[in-house]
Amino acid sequence: MFGNGRARSGVIVLPCAVAVEQWWSQFKLWSNIDMSVVCRFTSDAKDKPSPNTSIAISTYSMVSYTQKRAWDSQQVMDFLQNREWGLMILDEVQTIPADKFRRVLSAVQAHCKLGLTATLVREDDKIQDLNFLIGPKLYEANWMELQNLGFIARVQCAEVWCPMTPEFYAEYIRIKTRKRKLLYVMNPNKFRICQFLMRYHERRNDKIMIFSDMVFPLRTYAMKLDRPFIDGQTPQKERMKILKNFRHNPQVNTIFISKVGDNSFDLPDANVSAHGGSRRQ
Repeated sequence: MFGNGRARSGVIVLPCAVAVEQWWSQFKLWSNIDMSVVCRFTSDAKDKPSPNTSIAISTYSMVSYTQKRAWDSQQVMDFLQNREWGLMILDEVQTIPADKFRRVLSAVQAHCKLGLTATLVREDDKIQDLNFLIGPKLYEANWMELQNLGFIARVQCAEVWCPMTPEFYAEYIRIKTRKRKLLYVMNPNKFRICQFLMRYHERRNDKIMIFSDMVFPLRTYAMKLDRPFIDGQTPQKERMKILKNFRHNPQVNTIFISKVGDNSFDLPDANVSAHGGSRRQ
């Protein structure tokens, strides 16, 4: 699929820098390609492209950025824009309909655009825009068939109701502002149940991801329970360190993750998740 020359060159655009590192490592692990022709373009990793570079891996944010760039970033962006690429792979393609990320399609020229996703959903009405932005759906795997063949895990879902304490419920009824959401997320009974379930599964040596769309509860829960957390402000190196420990360190069995974990986090070791709201999670 990839190699020297226009017909065998490609740009891979991903939702986040963590995904870029994961794709780069998978190329290194599973392909026989010379890694010197693979160029990463993120805020932390800017590999210097050469005339032989045939694969570029970047993020939607980096490619669609329209403000003034640092000199090294502009050099890589010029390389991407001044070349005619054979294939553009857009991972988590449901991201593309966003007004900001549509610029990716015009910023880099490619003869063929291919979108990938396991969660073709958005919380707005723009998902249909993919038909004219990228093209029609070519293939969709049946998730139950994949489950029966052992490619993905068999999922068991349980809904746990957490009644509010009287004090929290009285305040929840009284106010009409957005603080109501914070009250039900920070419900002490919810915290206790989260703590119980986390410890129960840790005793079984399960690997647990706990999601929160709100950053304040995410950090509060993680710090109170003394567990690592990842949100939008977590530096790239720290993210990779936390994910590596989660995968390989038997002492780290639980991590807390914000919306940044909704897409493109490769964590096959995780077998328990606690969350609410997001369909992609």
